Amino acid sequence: MILLFKILARLPLPVLRLLGLILGWLMWASSPRYRDMSGQFWALAVASGRLSRSADQLSALKRQSIGHAGLLATELPAIWCDPRRARQVKVEGLDAVLRALDAGRGAILLTPHLGAFELSPRAFALHRPITVLYRPARQRLLRNLMEALRPAHNLLTAPADASGVRMLLRALRRGQAIGMLPDQVPAQGEGLWASFFGRPAYTMVLPIRLAQTTGAPIFWVMTVRTQAGWTMTFEPWTPEFSLQSAPIDRAVAAMNQALESQIARAPEQYLWAYNRYKIPHGAALPQEALPE
Repeated sequence: MILLFKILARLPLPVLRLLGLILGWLMWASSPRYRDMSGQFWALAVASGRLSRSADQLSALKRQSIGHAGLLATELPAIWCDPRRARQVKVEGLDAVLRALDAGRGAILLTPHLGAFELSPRAFALHRPITVLYRPARQRLLRNLMEALRPAHNLLTAPADASGVRMLLRALRRGQAIGMLPDQVPAQGEGLWASFFGRPAYTMVLPIRLAQTTGAPIFWVMTVRTQAGWTMTFEPWTPEFSLQSAPIDRAVAAMNQALESQIARAPEQYLWAYNRYKIPHGAALPQEALPE
């Protein structure tokens, strides 16, 4: 499988993306569960009013999202196996992150399941070291691929457990950057319920806890697909309240609102089939989500 990835990585990006569009529509057409889940989550986001588009625009973006889900898979060989791809990323807003790192404050980089999010840490690692939180895949084949191909120069991976949290904390205290997916469902006891497009979603508290413990600033990072390749943008998160002294539930709710705003910038590239509303084993539903 690793050899296949290395072979596919040699294909031109337009060819990989064409294959991805085909794959995306095949997944959508062949799996009623996949189709229903992505359609349901898209409908929630539309009903929330946060996507701010006309009905015709939303319809077109929904169709595009089906293809973009396939691109996530077919771009991986190029991202993991061809170091030149990270150098082809157009970068915007990086200076603010570098200033925080030069000041010894560290930086917490939050990347949604949107666009080429696997490319974000590799592109950043061309400039400074970064430690990224990850959850090992359940399938052995995919897990072996991730362990063999994900690490790169200046890029460390930290498992989503106590040892991984210690790695993240040490990196911040060294004045380095860390990265994580804020819309990844945490394990029971590691999150709080907070609204996400109008529906309660179990949301990780780790970014907030680390920011409050270390004083490290938080930045939103998006690597969106463009015709020429990718554009990665960094945007500081500056909530209307002091993150250091805010109650954890208020901070987590605000983080989800900021996440919605990020997704609304390129909703066609968000991974709507990801089960953001999954209930972790042992987690009790919030009162407002219980049936009457």
